[in-house]
Amino acid sequence: MKKNTLKMAILLLYVAIPLGCAKDDDTPRIDEAFENLSDFTTTDVETSIPRLEISQTGKSLTILLSVTDQNGKPLEEFTLGNYEIEMMANANVELVNKNRIALSVFDQTNNDPLAAATTLDYSGSMSNQDILDMEEALRSFIGVKNSSDLLSIIKFASFVEEVQRFTTDPTLLNEAIDIDPSIGSSTAFYSACELGLDQVSQLDNVLPLVIGFTDGADNNSSISLNGLISKSKNLGIPVYTVGFGSAQQFSLETLATETGGRFYYAPSGADIADLYQVIGGQLRKLYILEWDIDYPTGTELTLQITTHYTAGNGEFTDVSTRTLIIQ
Repeated sequence: MKKNTLKMAILLLYVAIPLGCAKDDDTPRIDEAFENLSDFTTTDVETSIPRLEISQTGKSLTILLSVTDQNGKPLEEFTLGNYEIEMMANANVELVNKNRIALSVFDQTNNDPLAAATTLDYSGSMSNQDILDMEEALRSFIGVKNSSDLLSIIKFASFVEEVQRFTTDPTLLNEAIDIDPSIGSSTAFYSACELGLDQVSQLDNVLPLVIGFTDGADNNSSISLNGLISKSKNLGIPVYTVGFGSAQQFSLETLATETGGRFYYAPSGADIADLYQVIGGQLRKLYILEWDIDYPTGTELTLQITTHYTAGNGEFTDVSTRTLIIQ
């Protein structure tokens, strides 16, 4: 792993959650969920697991959990009481006792830039209008990104070609969108995303991700959907998917959800601005949950985190799952 791995990239504010009863200053107990009845802006809670790591000994598990409202704004001040964590292995389900868990905060709000490898679909299944909409969506994303954020552009059909290496320069990025490479008419979407993962994982001091713009009808990749998901998880780099035309929504949503990203379909300019805010909210402010585990090598372990939040508009719940193999 590069410097963007959890242990080397984190600038975290590590706050131990006190055990036992709350103090007189109303500090929440370990089992007391944070709630805000004055919060009338939240109408939904959305969670994902962008990163997950096991220690080299295989005895300690670390999860980075994104918790945002419906607009991608991070929800803060949550305690262990807001979460229920289950581990499932060999048909056995274990509810993780909160006394075992250390909770802290990963805060990169004013530090490392985003680095997004973007992939654009020019296959035969994409209509001319689909391609125009896709290119306009990427231009909108370039227009709202921070000046320090890096993007690369990878175009694909039968073949995959990087037309612009990572840069912060919006002029170079917009010019690259207009490049018309000879790349055939089949769809090597998964291979394009794999190239994006390989390249963004080489960068230091960034928050890496891949954004796939496509209809999702892959038929010419050297890597499968499951293989791509596995690689993304191993690198700890989420894949966000943006669908156009007759998009294969199930596979695109599966890729995004399983890797800690999110799926959007036929986005407008407002949706793309929302996507940028969601990505920033997901990757810059996260909850870190750590606890010890004891499973033999080769065990397939599924983690399920249920998040609860009570606000002015009611009670909200969301569930995120990730599966890994104990090495």
